[in-house]
Amino acid sequence: MRLMCTPSDDEDIPDQFHAALPDGRWHGGVTHPAAPGIAEAAQETVQAVLWQVWPVCPEHRTGVHADAGTDERPEWWCRAGEGHELCEVGELAQTLPGRQRRALRRKERRREG
Repeated sequence: MRLMCTPSDDEDIPDQFHAALPDGRWHGGVTHPAAPGIAEAAQETVQAVLWQVWPVCPEHRTGVHADAGTDERPEWWCRAGEGHELCEVGELAQTLPGRQRRALRRKERRREG
């Protein structure tokens, strides 16, 4: 996911930010880059554009939802069973099985290099 900015031509209208897929497609409303709603905006884009549930709890195989969190940091929360925190928003890669996590890191290194 990327945070995409559409600059405003009018100084009275703020720039618009969207959670976008790597190819630039996005869906939904405008968000602020520091707002907790960025997680929901990213989730909405994936669901509306790709027709996929994201992110998914690896234990229960159900979609998770952003929650305000306990330390003012938003968390991904699984509501299956008794419910549990999956991870903080921004830390989803840590929930992937080892092979997928390593593949993701390799892909990120190639992009940086």
